[in-house]
Amino acid sequence: MKVLFIYSLDDVQSTLKPLRNWTSMQFGISYISSVLKKKGHRTRLLVLGSNRFQKSKKLCNSFIEEFDPNLVCFTAAYSQYFFTETIARSIKNQWPDKFLLIGGVHATLNPEEVIKGPFDALCIGEGEYPTLELCSQIAKKESPRGIANLWIISHNGRVEKNDPRDFIGDIDTLPLPDRDIWKPWIREELGSEQSVLLGRGCPYKCSYCCNHAISQATNGRYVRLRSPQSILNEIAFLHSDCPNLKIFFEVETMALRKAWALEICSQLEKYNSSIGNSISYGCNFRISPNSMDEELFIAFKKANFDKLNIGLESGSERIRREVLKRNYSNKDFLKTVSLACKHGLKVYVFNMIGLPGETFAEHMETVLLNRRIQPDGHFTGIFYPYPGTEIHDLCIKQGLLKSKVDSQMERKEAIIELPGFTKAQIQNAYTWFNYRVYKGHKPLWFLFIVVVADKIRSNATAYFIFRNVVQWPILRQLRTYFISH
Repeated sequence: MKVLFIYSLDDVQSTLKPLRNWTSMQFGISYISSVLKKKGHRTRLLVLGSNRFQKSKKLCNSFIEEFDPNLVCFTAAYSQYFFTETIARSIKNQWPDKFLLIGGVHATLNPEEVIKGPFDALCIGEGEYPTLELCSQIAKKESPRGIANLWIISHNGRVEKNDPRDFIGDIDTLPLPDRDIWKPWIREELGSEQSVLLGRGCPYKCSYCCNHAISQATNGRYVRLRSPQSILNEIAFLHSDCPNLKIFFEVETMALRKAWALEICSQLEKYNSSIGNSISYGCNFRISPNSMDEELFIAFKKANFDKLNIGLESGSERIRREVLKRNYSNKDFLKTVSLACKHGLKVYVFNMIGLPGETFAEHMETVLLNRRIQPDGHFTGIFYPYPGTEIHDLCIKQGLLKSKVDSQMERKEAIIELPGFTKAQIQNAYTWFNYRVYKGHKPLWFLFIVVVADKIRSNATAYFIFRNVVQWPILRQLRTYFISH
């Protein structure tokens, strides 16, 4: 079997090398590809840019003609679904014999909508073994049927809704993710910073996240962590090809289970000592009563961690508690940052602007907390209500969403109008966030460059013109440099 995976994203500068670095690799595709390759199937990847539709469509056609896949697999979050569906429909019109399968978050959460598209089947939940079974049936020239996790369109147009299978219990049994299929699409050479997945699932119930909905898609244990030895084996494999390696651990929080985290750090410390501490690490870190433990931060330092991503999201304790369902105090946040800084870890902070019920005064609490700690970097965007999340339903209930959410300017443009925080104020808050946080700590001339950059980013017309005419990458590189220094 020949299987083509199609992955898309917005804001690509070129269809030749659309991904800037290896942290852009998508794990769902990578693991499915590894499982298929292990059974002798051939896989290839096509990365498209939804902001370059005509070039993407032309590239897709050439791939289909040259590779001639038996199966074409798509994945899409909500913001990319319309583009994905359009590309799939084009393929189905030109090559009606190609079997089209879609999976991912949007298909899992909205199967009744997605199955009406041009696809022959959709996958709910994890896709490794359903895709493998599908390949086996197609290879035998059978009409696919009876595959757990898949909704399949039969020849008479009826939808066969197969029951879901349990979540994969032991994810150590999966082969290492396939990185080879990503090499043609990434501008950086193999090396620099790589992502390593430590587990699947999340036990928390944040209202803006889809994890709580995905966890209900089937039975079995949703939160699963890889063993320290399995993780170390992957790191050693990567290090054999990339001596100058940085690794970011993809997991909802490294502090999920203290004993597990400490054992990983112990293994990394031993491994690092054998290679001269040439690998540095970073991870996500969620604040909780059990995470504010100095023993964890000491272990991070010994294992050569150099950065943590910490979710503040809002500086208002009320917004975090009542809207986001994140129950920790500002004092907890400051203590966590203090522990990280004490042990030499850089801190990067997640923030959202314009949350339901938020006032401008509460937004300024977010600004002031960031200003107080002076983060080494931050990931700040305007609140975007993703369908399938609890907070999206809240927005509908409160009458904040009058129509279907536009994904064109996802997290850059104000979506909802609030009584105490208008769209214009939200947009202005996004534009001036860096200035308000770093004024007096960063060069004033550079702050104004970043203000201009964010102003352009948040206007669809200006963004299009600047990106395509004035070489947006130059300004983006300046902004990235500023935020990270």
